Amino acid sequence: MINIIDTFRNVAGDKYAIIKIFILTIPTLLCVYAKLSGNTVFYNSLNLIFGVVFAAVFFETIRRSCNAEPMLLPSFLMPIRMFITLGLTILAAIPIFAVCIGLSIGYFYVLTNYFSDVQQSPIVLKIINSIYALIISSLFFSSVTQFLDTGKIWDAYNPIKVMTALKTFIVNTAFFIVQNILFILIMVVLPAYVIVILAGMQMTNFFVILWLSMCAVLNYLMWADFYGQTKKESEVY
Repeated sequence: MINIIDTFRNVAGDKYAIIKIFILTIPTLLCVYAKLSGNTVFYNSLNLIFGVVFAAVFFETIRRSCNAEPMLLPSFLMPIRMFITLGLTILAAIPIFAVCIGLSIGYFYVLTNYFSDVQQSPIVLKIINSIYALIISSLFFSSVTQFLDTGKIWDAYNPIKVMTALKTFIVNTAFFIVQNILFILIMVVLPAYVIVILAGMQMTNFFVILWLSMCAVLNYLMWADFYGQTKKESEVY
């Protein structure tokens, strides 16, 4: 079982981690302030541009975690490697993405036409949707990480490897979500509340936004390491 403390140590303790987290925090801050300014066009443009960068960082971090490389987080001085990883990951993800879309269409069709009573209960509906989201996301990453581990695109197309890893991804992700909620409450919300108090109860204070942005980036990278570790753990079973 993956421990969130280990993912925190792996990310925060990586070489030049503080510098890299701060670099990724800058575009996060820009997006937040673009949203607060109400400039929708600028906000969406920033999301599109930085979304590609964050996706490249995410999948490159998973690749490095899978292969237990000495430096977990990618180097921004040589970013070509992470964009190559992103491009190849997109190719590797096409089949499983199509499968996920097909399953989702079928899921919502059945839910709408045969279980209409469920939609009358928001709580039950959220639970069912959450379980489905857990399964479908685990299916996606159990496929994509096959490629990120070996570097061979066709490994992501191997149904035996994907289904063998799926159980581990589902169980680990479920427990990691619980750990992550506790981590956010203790390490993010409480310090943010203290900063808000010191800032005179202003959620839009720069230091509040800075702290939340840095925590969001850190947590994002921890999830990348988590998927890499889960891929390695799935090979044991």
